[in-house]
Amino acid sequence: MSKTLRTFLSLLTLFILISFFTPNKLSAEYKSNTPSGQNIPKLPVTPDDPELANGHVYPNWGPICQRYTYSVVYQDDKNRPPEYLKIYFNGQMYDMEKENQDNNDYFKGVKYVYKYVPQKLGSNFYFFEASNGLGKARSNIIDSPDNGPVLFKSAFKNNEVAVIDTEKQTKILSYDLKDEWVGGVALSDDGKYLAVKTHKKIYLFDTSIPTQPLWVYEGPTENPGDVKGGVDISGDGSRIVASISGSAILFDNKSNIPLWVYKGSGNQAYNVAISRDGKYMAMGTAGSVTSTAAGYQSSGTTNLLILWSDKSETPLWQYHAEGNFHDVSLSDDGSYITGATGCPDRRFYLFSKESNIPVIKSEMLTRDSPVHRAKVSGDGQYAAVGSESNDGAVFLFSKNSDKPIWKFPMPERSSARALNFTSDGNYIGAATFAGDVFIFGRNSSSPISHWNINTSLGGIDIAQDGSFVAAGGTDNQLHIFTKGSNGSSSIAFNEYVEEVDISANGKYIAAGTGGSVYFFEAFDVGAKTAKCGEIIEPPSENLVSNRQDAKVNNFPTNNTPTIRKTVWPGMLFGFGLLGSLIVLAVYVVIIKIKRLNLNKKVIAATVIVSLLFLVLTITSMVVNTKNKQELIQETDGTRNNKTLQKNEGTSETGCGNGMCEPDFGETKTNCSADCSGAN
Repeated sequence: MSKTLRTFLSLLTLFILISFFTPNKLSAEYKSNTPSGQNIPKLPVTPDDPELANGHVYPNWGPICQRYTYSVVYQDDKNRPPEYLKIYFNGQMYDMEKENQDNNDYFKGVKYVYKYVPQKLGSNFYFFEASNGLGKARSNIIDSPDNGPVLFKSAFKNNEVAVIDTEKQTKILSYDLKDEWVGGVALSDDGKYLAVKTHKKIYLFDTSIPTQPLWVYEGPTENPGDVKGGVDISGDGSRIVASISGSAILFDNKSNIPLWVYKGSGNQAYNVAISRDGKYMAMGTAGSVTSTAAGYQSSGTTNLLILWSDKSETPLWQYHAEGNFHDVSLSDDGSYITGATGCPDRRFYLFSKESNIPVIKSEMLTRDSPVHRAKVSGDGQYAAVGSESNDGAVFLFSKNSDKPIWKFPMPERSSARALNFTSDGNYIGAATFAGDVFIFGRNSSSPISHWNINTSLGGIDIAQDGSFVAAGGTDNQLHIFTKGSNGSSSIAFNEYVEEVDISANGKYIAAGTGGSVYFFEAFDVGAKTAKCGEIIEPPSENLVSNRQDAKVNNFPTNNTPTIRKTVWPGMLFGFGLLGSLIVLAVYVVIIKIKRLNLNKKVIAATVIVSLLFLVLTITSMVVNTKNKQELIQETDGTRNNKTLQKNEGTSETGCGNGMCEPDFGETKTNCSADCSGAN
């Protein structure tokens, strides 16, 4: 073979290899038949990678036939434009477009969008991928793609909270919440008090007065959907803890003026809990997680489990995990605290109130799905745990081991998202989106009772004696299952029954409606495709965000008008006293020098004026001191919380708040704490 021919063949082979391995917009990588919710392999990290920030879908929930916008911000530290920017959507790759065609400032960040109008209920898995020709970046993946929006048949305009008499199975209280999603219901042990948290307000009811709440507290309005905030009440109903817009708020049942407020640093909360004696309370928060070649990273101000006493909004301690805390619960006296985390952490935790070092940090309990529920027994000796889809199972743990005593896999690998535990630790109630309902005893993984109904179930509680469970369904019914029976009874609602709580005496069931939190699997799988005669256009995201920012930055610490204290002019009265005494002294000196007779009327008048100024000065000192103390008490919670945020190094906006904000000029170069690279 001639040298020329060998050279030609070598160049041809090199050309073919280069063509085969060089990425292009329609390379084989994008023709994957991978199921939309399956694990996505990580990309290698290089110095030339661009960044993708703030990827999300807006709105994150709603009905079919509404327009949803997926968006992400593309950044490049050398101002290189993207060679491509695509969204992986339910197994396919689609090009995204600039929101503003004139914006070419890739250093600061350019927003790209993809619009979608769903015509059928179901899950929508997505992530974003971009390349600048040299490096690549992905966002909105932990182990599997993000899922959203959450789609419903209803727009949830007819929400309700109700209390049912268990024996009569009739509503003794029903309150119309209109468009307010219920994020939590909690009954006192005797059923006298009902605490309710919606995405706008916190309510307290006396269940013997069904027509109106005892009081209402309104905080910043949350986005209903993914996280619920939650509410809980002490056994005697005297203390209520709730989270709204990521802040923890403690109330006495006598007033809507908080005992204290812990203002969260931009985080949302999945759940809150209070000990039965009302002395301790806890909250589990959500946050963003970034995947890098070195592993997963999240800000130290997010993904927290926080513990307080009733004495102060300053936490006793807090614990940071690499995944959202989806659940939290406390033993009766607050000695033990459980937590359950989402991806990528996916664990069960047990803590003592004395320390944020876990008593138990389990192994990862699922392959790629959150551990959604963790409930502790009243004495803290046992915990029941429920995991999400794909690896859906119920686990029973003892506080003496990080290995479960037993595990029960759910039929069809459905989620054990709905789960609760009796205070004595003897019974577990669990339900799935496939319509399965179970009662377990502590001593065996074999169910004591099992039912299956034709609806998806997403909220459950079990009576303290294990005699029945109550579960809410997407069929807008509250279902009651009695141990040992074959069938069930039901009570009708206007919307999906999401939140359920049974009083400790078993006489009452509270239920609230709204959209389920964190749908990770589809329901109503057989739903038909709709013909969208009219496409619903949601409000502008920028307008909604501006309103939300204004409300959060003006978070109320109480719901009463500010009382302006009247300031008494004590200093003026003091000068009057001093002046009258000087006049009296000068008069006496003049009389002595000139040897004149004292005028008793002048002396008496001067003494009376001096005494009057003396009384006014003392009164002013007392009144002003009292007003100052009251003002300090009114503002102490806010001031202490600002001090705490300063000590923790957090801020509402700017570098260090755990959020990458390209609109404020943040990049991985000038704010690596917030803008660490995506995988």
